[in-house]
Amino acid sequence: MIVKNGGEDLRACLNSVRGIVDQIVIADTGSTDQTAEIAKEFGATVVPCVWNDHYADARNVALAPMTTDWVLVLDADEELSPEAAAALPELVANAPAEMGGYQLTIRNYAKMVFAGVMGSLGHANTDTYERAKEARTYSEHMLCRLFRRHPQVYYRNRLHEVVELQILASGMTCVPLPLLILHYGTMVDQSSYDTKQHRYYRILKKAIEESPELSHLWVQLAVTERSTYSNVDAAIECARKAVAVNRFEYDGWWLLAGYLGEKKRHEEAIDALTRLPESGDWGIMKERAMGDNLHDLGRFKEARTSYMLCLERARRASKPLPAEFLAIIESRIGYTEVRIGMKTVGFRKLIHARDETPMVLSNHERLMKAYVAVADDRHAAEAAETALQYWESEQLYRRAAALLLRVKETERAQRLIEDGMRKFPASESLRVMAHAAL
Repeated sequence: MIVKNGGEDLRACLNSVRGIVDQIVIADTGSTDQTAEIAKEFGATVVPCVWNDHYADARNVALAPMTTDWVLVLDADEELSPEAAAALPELVANAPAEMGGYQLTIRNYAKMVFAGVMGSLGHANTDTYERAKEARTYSEHMLCRLFRRHPQVYYRNRLHEVVELQILASGMTCVPLPLLILHYGTMVDQSSYDTKQHRYYRILKKAIEESPELSHLWVQLAVTERSTYSNVDAAIECARKAVAVNRFEYDGWWLLAGYLGEKKRHEEAIDALTRLPESGDWGIMKERAMGDNLHDLGRFKEARTSYMLCLERARRASKPLPAEFLAIIESRIGYTEVRIGMKTVGFRKLIHARDETPMVLSNHERLMKAYVAVADDRHAAEAAETALQYWESEQLYRRAAALLLRVKETERAQRLIEDGMRKFPASESLRVMAHAAL
């Protein structure tokens, strides 16, 4: 392990491997908390490591004192699943001589419904692990975290460090396994995430200077430019460089499409999306984004076709997707149907989607928008009032009141405005509406 100030999570992490490991080595890159003391409770060797913005160097500092035949790698905010802990001793004992390592499945938990890593949607979480109970979804990726100790096997790359390259170079193989490492670091709050990204940004710049041919580094830089620094133009350029380096860098095409869509460059976004696979989570994500871009171009029939295909694929996904995800796609289909004249079936879908997942605000908003599109302000006002049962916002109060005033429901509008002013007493716009309604 490499750790800095991991005390909050470290005990749970080390408990997860208690009894199945013969040696624990932690490279401490400058902890000021109880990391070292907790590690020593478990008999760990703590090696001081001067941090030089190079993750592979730090990993190799931890690797150097290892004397075991096999090495398991964890981070402080991870735990080895009980099932994996039970399986690993026999697995390594019976590994063939040519087996250099195993890629384990990293399950990334998230409190948000629509969280996921690129290329992997957030799937509905039904896990019963204690720390995972608060997670709404999880996404997965694979990394070689279990490998044979060998002098030619060590970590490479300043960032997103890997050992697989050296395993293959030494003539051994590395194969995937479904055994789980449970990652809880993706459940952190936004401020903690931003702090980490600021640190990554500096390291990313150095890594790209050293290895501009690595497309995944350009992908990560694109994400950081957009999510941490709100620089969409820079993010677009980074995504373009990723796909120029590797035209099969699907994460790059996905990001490029998203950022171009933000800039209202929908035709270019659609072109980027055509480069993505049709299968798996990519196929689901592709058609959803296709539908969004076609919708924004006013091509509602084509958008409906894409949304329908997205929903069909989502319902056949290998792992169940959250009900909220399915409802949002149904709602989008309903809206496009209303816009192309299929009002009865369209409103049926819109209402069903709203009622299935009433805490999803966008489904309420889409229903209101559909009623406004067909000049049915009365039902739009009712939909806005229904939304206020689940979401209280100044904007919703204004919208509902404005719709009621348009259909001459002045007294209802006044009551709603008064209620809104009690909840949002500083709202100047509600105060103006109150005077206008008199």
